[in-house]
Amino acid sequence: MKKVMKNLSFLLTIAIICVSCGNPKQVKTIENLKSAIKSETNANAKYKEYSKKATEEGYPNISKMFAAASAAEAVHVNNHKIALKKLGLNYDATPESSKLDSTIINIQSGINGETYEVTTTYPEFIKIAQLEKNKGAVKSFTWARDAETKHAKVYSEALDILKSTGSDAKVSATWYICPKCGDIYNSIDGVGNCELCGTTSKIFKKI
Repeated sequence: MKKVMKNLSFLLTIAIICVSCGNPKQVKTIENLKSAIKSETNANAKYKEYSKKATEEGYPNISKMFAAASAAEAVHVNNHKIALKKLGLNYDATPESSKLDSTIINIQSGINGETYEVTTTYPEFIKIAQLEKNKGAVKSFTWARDAETKHAKVYSEALDILKSTGSDAKVSATWYICPKCGDIYNSIDGVGNCELCGTTSKIFKKI
């Protein structure tokens, strides 16, 4: 009996050592995925409201631009959730209410938010995910960062048009969203695949 207990004790010690030597729990990446889910959930809701405001102010093309961006943010939320689920966790965020201003101010707000994510938030999240060796999170964060770069660019172009002409007639009336990474396009002429993730443009969502 003593020999059996001794053997069990030895096996238990080995098991504990094996667990402790395994990959440490990715605490920071988990925290960052949750933060990203919350941020993108807020952006998804905010851009829906910006879209409605643009319609009210007579800017149908800018309204579609924001609708496309809102759909793209939903893709980012889903990708972050998938990465988190692979770590054994589920997380849903409730969107916060956002302040609505004129469309010009809303576009500038969008530029500011996207620029911060591109230059500060996602680079830091990517760095930490790389250190914690989470390839899924690295991919999700990188796709979001690169797509947000595009968002900031099209917002800036739309803002310049609106300020210089007082109209959104020169803003694209049609937008496309890659369902895999959330990249957006105002034209897919000559685009066979998404430049970020390689998804065929044939399944892009059209707005």
